[in-house]
Amino acid sequence: MKFLRLLLLILIAALISLGLSAVGMILPWLFGSMIATILYIRLVKKELFFPPWLGNLGVMIMATEIGSTLTLDALGDMKDDLLNIFLMTIFVLLLSLALSRFFIYLTKSTPETAILASVPGALSQMLIMAEEEKNADILLVTLTQMSRIVLIVLIVPFVAGLFAGSNDIPLATTSVDYVTSVFTYPMLIIPVASILLIYIFDKIRFPASLMLGPIIVMIIWNLTTGIEFSLNIEFINVAQILFGIRIGLQIASLMSQLSKRLIFSILLQNLMLIFGTMFIVFIFQIFTSHQFNDLFLSAAPGGLGQIIVIAIETGGNIPMISSYHIFRIFFIIIVVVPIVGYYLRYLNKRRHSS
Repeated sequence: MKFLRLLLLILIAALISLGLSAVGMILPWLFGSMIATILYIRLVKKELFFPPWLGNLGVMIMATEIGSTLTLDALGDMKDDLLNIFLMTIFVLLLSLALSRFFIYLTKSTPETAILASVPGALSQMLIMAEEEKNADILLVTLTQMSRIVLIVLIVPFVAGLFAGSNDIPLATTSVDYVTSVFTYPMLIIPVASILLIYIFDKIRFPASLMLGPIIVMIIWNLTTGIEFSLNIEFINVAQILFGIRIGLQIASLMSQLSKRLIFSILLQNLMLIFGTMFIVFIFQIFTSHQFNDLFLSAAPGGLGQIIVIAIETGGNIPMISSYHIFRIFFIIIVVVPIVGYYLRYLNKRRHSS
């Protein structure tokens, strides 16, 4: 019976996600499954059987897709503008961490919650770390990160439209084949190596092992074999449903803690991050020849998919904007996530010792 309830929830999640996709909702499969889970828990069944490995599978699929984007072409796009990419990434991250102190004051949250809620463009990674960190409020982290995506979609197109350019740059980066069209048996080494690396990372207590394992395996695969591929959209949708159910279950148990003060704090913090990023871009434009629209979309604290759609609509330089965001994604995952993880452990040790 518990398996039938789970299948029913997955079906409901798919139907809601399809509806959200039809009306143009951002990240419809992730948000749809989260909404379905919260409604199911509150209206139908208070408890739900959901094996942890299913949620882990969703994370691994998404991580594999993220890893597939670091191709030789992507590295070539980054090479010519690497210093600007690095400095822009550092300044935006420093701004977000500075605002996390203000977030603590507004919400009375723990440093763990404030840091994980503030790091931009890292929804999945920060939610995974929030799950692992017992002193983090996953509801607050989730709502802050998700509302930032919504605000990005509402605000960034308006700002970028004021400075829209007309670049003679192709509106799409080089496409790659789907995995089902290039699959060969040697490619089975990818999931096997990913599971092995996750196991090793777990043993040494390395942060966000579920994300980092498949990503590192895909980076090695792309750079050593030259066989590039992207996961079929069906795999991505299934992964988002599984991950959305996993997060939705946790949010449903925490909804009673939400207050008007928290809602105000989340909106204020995200607006400060967006407009603070705009100020950084104004400073950068003095020292570069890039258009404001391209720099702003390159620095904007949102997901790569949403930003690229906005860039297409406003005549942005797609390869440049993609390279900035791809670099930031990997910088956050490979550098920031481990540093944050170790810092949060340091806070825990200091708290226990005192």
